[in-house]
Amino acid sequence: MSATTQITLRTAVVLPFVMIFIITIGVIVTVQKHSYEEMVVDISDKQLSALTANVTLELNRFLNEPFQASLALSHSISFNRLYQRGDTSDIERYFLTSFRSLYDSIPQLDVIGYGGEGAEYIGFRKEPNKAYTLMVQDDRTEQQLVIYRGQTISQDIRSVINGYDPRIRPWYAPVAKSLTPMWSSIYTNADERQEITLSALTPVFYDQDFQGVVVTDVKIDTFNLFLKDQQLQTNAVIYLVDDKKRLVAHSTNGTVISWGTPFSKKGERLLATESANPIVKANAKYSQANGLYSQDGFQRFALEINNQRYFNHLTPYVDEHGLKWYIGVAISESDLLGKLPESQRDSWIIGIIASLIGIALGLFAFNRVVAPITSTASAAKHLAKGDWESTMPQPGNIYETTMLVYAFNEMANNLKASFRALRSQLLYDSLTKLYSREGLIDSCDKLPALNGSLMLVGIKKFRDINDSLGHYKGDQLLINISQRLHSIYSEDHYLARIGGDEFAIYTSKKQTEQDLVLAANRIHQVFASPFIMGQDNVVISVSIGVVESGPDFNMTLWLRNGSIALSNAKRELSNISFYRPEMADISRKRTLMVAKIKDAIEHKEFVPFYQPLIDLSSGEVIGAEALARWLSPSSGLISPLEFIPIAEESGLIEAVGEQILLQACNDTVRGIRAGKWNSDFHMHVNVSVNQLSQPDFISTLQKILTQSTLNPTNLTLEITESRIVDNDPVTLQNMQAIRDLGVHIAIDDFGTGYSSLAYLHKLPFDCIKIDRTFVDKLSPQELDTSIVAAIINMTRGMKVTLVAEGIETSEQAQMLTQLNCQQGQGFLYSRPVPFDEWPTDLVNMK
Repeated sequence: MSATTQITLRTAVVLPFVMIFIITIGVIVTVQKHSYEEMVVDISDKQLSALTANVTLELNRFLNEPFQASLALSHSISFNRLYQRGDTSDIERYFLTSFRSLYDSIPQLDVIGYGGEGAEYIGFRKEPNKAYTLMVQDDRTEQQLVIYRGQTISQDIRSVINGYDPRIRPWYAPVAKSLTPMWSSIYTNADERQEITLSALTPVFYDQDFQGVVVTDVKIDTFNLFLKDQQLQTNAVIYLVDDKKRLVAHSTNGTVISWGTPFSKKGERLLATESANPIVKANAKYSQANGLYSQDGFQRFALEINNQRYFNHLTPYVDEHGLKWYIGVAISESDLLGKLPESQRDSWIIGIIASLIGIALGLFAFNRVVAPITSTASAAKHLAKGDWESTMPQPGNIYETTMLVYAFNEMANNLKASFRALRSQLLYDSLTKLYSREGLIDSCDKLPALNGSLMLVGIKKFRDINDSLGHYKGDQLLINISQRLHSIYSEDHYLARIGGDEFAIYTSKKQTEQDLVLAANRIHQVFASPFIMGQDNVVISVSIGVVESGPDFNMTLWLRNGSIALSNAKRELSNISFYRPEMADISRKRTLMVAKIKDAIEHKEFVPFYQPLIDLSSGEVIGAEALARWLSPSSGLISPLEFIPIAEESGLIEAVGEQILLQACNDTVRGIRAGKWNSDFHMHVNVSVNQLSQPDFISTLQKILTQSTLNPTNLTLEITESRIVDNDPVTLQNMQAIRDLGVHIAIDDFGTGYSSLAYLHKLPFDCIKIDRTFVDKLSPQELDTSIVAAIINMTRGMKVTLVAEGIETSEQAQMLTQLNCQQGQGFLYSRPVPFDEWPTDLVNMK
């Protein structure tokens, strides 16, 4: 598992705990917030509804008293017919008496007046000092509106207004048209005060004839005072808006009159959205943008204004006399709930702080608990990386973790001891006590530079020696070899056993090629004397591969190059080879060839070609030799010289030989059945010593004979003389077993090996094949003294068949016949050909 998908123990425990805490706090906060919001909405709704109802009741009273006064005054004027054209003196006396006795206690009632159809006007205006100001326009004032300083006509005149016609005023014209009691629009008075006024209007009739209008003015400023008083009691902002969305009154400071804006002329009332109060302004904008003015019933909404949440009600106000206003009420969350939001916020903060302190204390306690575990894990990680000197964990105060730490420390100490022993086994050869391959690499790669020389010493045929002496004596021989190497090299050399039968010698001293040749010859001299192994004297020979220089700080590459040189040395007469870069190319090609041979074996690309064997006396074809050929689909026919040596070195020759043997046996059966060959036809097949030395070779041979149904007497296995290992018990046993099966054995390339005649008598064989080099040297002058003649004479009493190889001329055939050589083969008769191309004219070659 990758490190990115793993978490620490602390995280695994703390994370769920923190997540549960966060989720719990979140749920609590959410539930509390939801409950809080429900409470706030409920309280705000009740508070604002109650406040709106209170304002509505007060507004009803505020407006109803002036309107009732207007109705009563109109009725009295009509009933008593007090209005006379050109003379308003009767109405003057009636108004003054009524104002004093009946309506003086109505604070919002500012003016009582009457306008007649003759353009007369009579009215009294209330003054702050409990006095009244008389306003008259009739024949007595020559139809000019005169405003006196007192309540009677006198010379003390406040102002005179010419051209005043009450019939065109906002308080007269609507009633004269509708002839019903109603409220006027809010307008500005024509007197010198020019105050904002709302008037209750009532028509006066004489027997259903319209005579004029009674007007009672309501002073809007008085309602502002009421709204301010409500704000002082509740901290709520209250405002009134008419159907044109202009301010009527509000509880805040400031005027409702415009001093000139893009939307209001100077002297007009401000639009609610132009209010200087940010709360009234924000509420008006929201109400207008969301169309709340056009909806029935109250509307409730909340706004964030100046970092404060405000709860708002907008309620329509409509009365029976045509008045349509809107009552707006806004109150902040803090004013609505007092210290509750702050207390709740403080409680949340205290709760979170307490929780965080609890988490911190829990983490502290948890860290103390898991510290031995984490330190153990850290120590284990260091040990896994090979840091055996890392600090060991310390036990804690908890029994289980203490036991864990003690157990880990004990295990770590045992591991350290085992690692040291294992490292010693890895770096040193347990048998010879020399460096191992890994030990040589480890030691030399730590040197400042690798600028010396390396020699690889390979023991020839050590496997055969090991098999003949036994493994115990083989091991003792290796110990003796290492001791001899130690005896000739000083301490500044690095000696290693890098393989079963290979040794390496590295010296950091720079040497010339001549020095290295002398050193290699010295090694040969050391191994020239036999090794005494009990009653056996063992003489061994070695091959030496030499590397003069290599890649710095990389002994692995030095050893690879040395191995290439050693392989080459085994094919040199001197048994010494210096590494050259081109050898690596040859080695790579050899490696590629091995891979190709394996692939060819898998795809059965190896096939036998057949060269006939001739009875030299009769000229008849009596047999054939199966020669291995490689038919590659990509490269065509590949020479045996290219693949046979590599197949032998790589151990693949057994598989190749098995394929050739099987096909040759099948072709022999097929040729005999087809009449191409006689029933006593002999098929010769080459068998490598590697095959012959395998314990299971006989079972493989039996399986091939059974599978092909070939008679064993038709098969001869050829074994090269020079490849036979002396006294190899497995080889001798297999050769005898072959004879027991009825299969014949031929000694191939006879005369090129080093077998003694006594040794030949030990081997079970039926045929000797004389090597072509001896046939080439035959001449009529020295025929009787030739090596061929000597071989024929030497084997005359052995009752074996003689076959001469490499016959290319008729003269050679005649000389061999003269020497009584029974059989022969060569290009004189035919080159090796595939089975299907076997020549049909090979009947009599004499």
